[in-house]
Amino acid sequence: MPAGRHPKTQPGDSPRYRQILDALLARIEHGIYPVGGHVPTEGELCREFEASRYTIRAALARLVEHGMVERRPGAGTVVLASRSRRAYQQSIASLSDLFQYALDTHVEIRASTLVTLDAATAAMLGAREGDRWLQVDSVRWTERGGTPICCTSSFLPERLAWIGPELPGCVGPFYAHIEARAGEPIVRATQEIRAEPMPAHLRPLLDERREAIALCLIRHYFSAMGSVICSFNWHPAASFSYRMEIERRG
Repeated sequence: MPAGRHPKTQPGDSPRYRQILDALLARIEHGIYPVGGHVPTEGELCREFEASRYTIRAALARLVEHGMVERRPGAGTVVLASRSRRAYQQSIASLSDLFQYALDTHVEIRASTLVTLDAATAAMLGAREGDRWLQVDSVRWTERGGTPICCTSSFLPERLAWIGPELPGCVGPFYAHIEARAGEPIVRATQEIRAEPMPAHLRPLLDERREAIALCLIRHYFSAMGSVICSFNWHPAASFSYRMEIERRG
């Protein structure tokens, strides 16, 4: 892929940093930026792509996450590998990042069942034991037919269970589809990360050993009316890492 000017993002396109990231990935994979060589400076990339320094840094940060480049003070951005060294890394800073994550991956719903909550699940959901919620079980891949990256159990309160049959055909994350269809804007979201043994019933799907440890990401979305959806996302710990970037303000 030759270097050159790139059009600005149009409505419906992927985020600008992702477009730039894809271009840089292609150049590294094709040897335009060879292993041991350097990626152009931030200033040069800003001029070429007509993008802000913040956007360029976001694209370069993703290359670092994949283990393909290293940013060295005084030496610039050095290419370490022509292919990603990471099985899967998730970098989430906002709901828009979660939306893009859903667009960049593929999901298959395996079961959808109205269940009566036991005490443990009710406590996790902030509900009452005996309440009925819709449980939607799914598997997600980075690409269809590849290695699964996680198994997910999503729970919708009974008032929203009518949306369940629509989820297999929705584009983007479940929370966004439910938000739009139910007319309940998301006002708050929480995330908790736990390290636990991989549940036995998920091991065959993720090709994991009996003693494997999983990272469970629990995401809970709320509207003004209460819970909209809560998802339990089980990732094999050996092939998953999670990154947050926190800026100091003021």
